Amino acid sequence: MLAALIAVRLLPRNTPVLVVSGRDLIIKNLKSAPTWEDRGWVETRNKDVLIALMSELRARTAKTSFSQALASEAAQRNNADAINVTARPETVLRGAKLSQLTQSTAYKLIKSFREKVSRKATDEVVKLVQSTVKQLYLYMPTTTMVWKSTRHKDITRQIRSFHWRCLHSSLRIGKYWKHIPECEDRELCPTCGVTEDLDHIMVQCNRPGQAEVWKLAEKLWLKKGHTWPAPTVGAILGCRLATFKVDGRKSQADARLYTILMTESSHLIWKLRCEFVVGREGKDPASEREIHNRWVHVINERLEIDRSLTDQLRYGKQYSIAPSLVRDTWKGILEDEANLPENWLRGPEVLVGIAPVRSQRSPPPPAVDGVG
Repeated sequence: MLAALIAVRLLPRNTPVLVVSGRDLIIKNLKSAPTWEDRGWVETRNKDVLIALMSELRARTAKTSFSQALASEAAQRNNADAINVTARPETVLRGAKLSQLTQSTAYKLIKSFREKVSRKATDEVVKLVQSTVKQLYLYMPTTTMVWKSTRHKDITRQIRSFHWRCLHSSLRIGKYWKHIPECEDRELCPTCGVTEDLDHIMVQCNRPGQAEVWKLAEKLWLKKGHTWPAPTVGAILGCRLATFKVDGRKSQADARLYTILMTESSHLIWKLRCEFVVGREGKDPASEREIHNRWVHVINERLEIDRSLTDQLRYGKQYSIAPSLVRDTWKGILEDEANLPENWLRGPEVLVGIAPVRSQRSPPPPAVDGVG
């Protein structure tokens, strides 16, 4: 669209113009532009460029045509030139049409008028996620991609809220307590004696919890034949941006399983921490057996949810999941998978390939002479 904007600006307004593009994006956007304009350009991508292009086209007196052709080298460029996208004020309609306005659109439009406040702590966490994804998966996600990934339907609503708070650094941990009278001691981890920030809770704390959970997640993940990326805060919050290849192609199912393991495991670690600090007042941490069994239970619950969501008649197209995607997601990591029925999505209970630890019965007391 930038090239089209430059072309119509450089040529005289009374000269007919034919804009040839390698993609049909310009044509589609221009067809949709009147509708977006009526709604006040709410949530429109590249709206500044599109508004400027519409402004220039309205100022022209000659015919302007658009056509699609083979893509040029310019479409492959990574670095865009700095282009002035200021529109002509006399040809730009501000606001939205009242007849097209809904309560939702009005709310979003009002929000767009407010100046966005940048939070330093939030920006730092988002940049951490971006750099981690670039290091692990060799591409740099945009800020929008990072935020959008936390709202994906593969992540449960409760964990979405938790990750949102993590990205905003709004959890009441660590330095949050530093300047609150009579609560300064809460800044430190009761087990390790160091600042209890998110990184410490998730991957560094010596208390039973995080290490055991990540070992279980790694054990299950390795059954898929991939290497296990070392858990970090950036990897946890950016897990939905991960990419994995099978036979040279990106695997949606494996990326989905990785998202499930990372989100469910990190949330369990957080719950174990809160139970220890608040519920148990910093005493008697959970046993390894309890941690093991709770993690297995959480993953088995997600498996059951996936099986249920394949019922399109019950959940509809919007909320149901394709049976093939669910089968591929859990393929290779189920208990006794070779003997499962072909349509195990509708069969009896199915479990993941890591069994819970059963409690050992105490041996009977020794016989006492003269008794029994």
